[in-house]
Amino acid sequence: MKFSIIVPVYDSQDTLRDCLDSIFSSEIKDFEVIVVNAKSTDKSAEIAKRYPCRLITLEENKGAAFSRNIGKDNANGELLVFIDTDVAIKKNTLGLIAESFREDKGLAAVTGILSKESPHKDFFTQYKNLYMHYIFKRCPRYVDFLYGSLIAIRRDYFLRFDESFKITDDTELGQRYKKLNKKILLNPELEVVHFKKYDFKGIIKNDFFVPFWWAKSFMLHNGYKDILRKKRFSHTRMNQIISIVVSYLLMISFLFWNKSWARVFSFILLLIFFLLNYDFFTFLRRERGLLFSIKSIIFTYLDMLIMGLGVLAGFIYFNVFVIS
Repeated sequence: MKFSIIVPVYDSQDTLRDCLDSIFSSEIKDFEVIVVNAKSTDKSAEIAKRYPCRLITLEENKGAAFSRNIGKDNANGELLVFIDTDVAIKKNTLGLIAESFREDKGLAAVTGILSKESPHKDFFTQYKNLYMHYIFKRCPRYVDFLYGSLIAIRRDYFLRFDESFKITDDTELGQRYKKLNKKILLNPELEVVHFKKYDFKGIIKNDFFVPFWWAKSFMLHNGYKDILRKKRFSHTRMNQIISIVVSYLLMISFLFWNKSWARVFSFILLLIFFLLNYDFFTFLRRERGLLFSIKSIIFTYLDMLIMGLGVLAGFIYFNVFVIS
């Protein structure tokens, strides 16, 4: 099987070298690399030219979905592999992908997960990587979403990424495969190391806009049906949604703290919030220690509020101004 590896690039000079190094260090060598440069203003193009890859330069940045589609239009391989510039794959990644497709001829796509490990040791980056690793590790073997850091699609089953999505176009594409009854394998062995560094502002921005665009997919694909039937939509589980609701109820109860009923209600809500996320907090304590997990409890509450705000804003925006 020949691979076409497509790397969408925009101002990625800090991570592109590590990404391409990991690709060209693969045990399998039968691949072509197509770097789609969305008019970067940094040295991304110069870095790409140092590698034996095909460089396509766009006149403007129209988003990752557009770049991925352009990459596919110029690809020759049987398997299309999309890799973000801020991750590194392992030497055996392409081999594992090929093995998955050989074992299941009806498989449309394969996707992977983030490693627990990160080159950055600050709290917010560690938290985000561990959170994503934890969530995906608990997803079923066959899923109805794709994760943009690493996506492999059989050429014959390729569907174009929806270019109207600025982010989460990967999630939306997975929903279309589901409607066609095409299988997507989530292989937990396909771990990528994430180079992105998060500070407080960055993680808050991310955790607002990802749910914002998630809301569009939810409405387009009648996500409530999956919530009722499978207790999840995409990679978002029911207990995450309940946690967001509980977080807002807890915030409201704090406003009436001088009332005895509000204090009792707050205590009950705190307990529910903790129990809903107990496994996650236990995982964090096991991985990074007690102090890290205590910080995470506090931040998770704030993060739930931000995610809830993003979902609400998305529902309002896409329902009122776009979809209707």
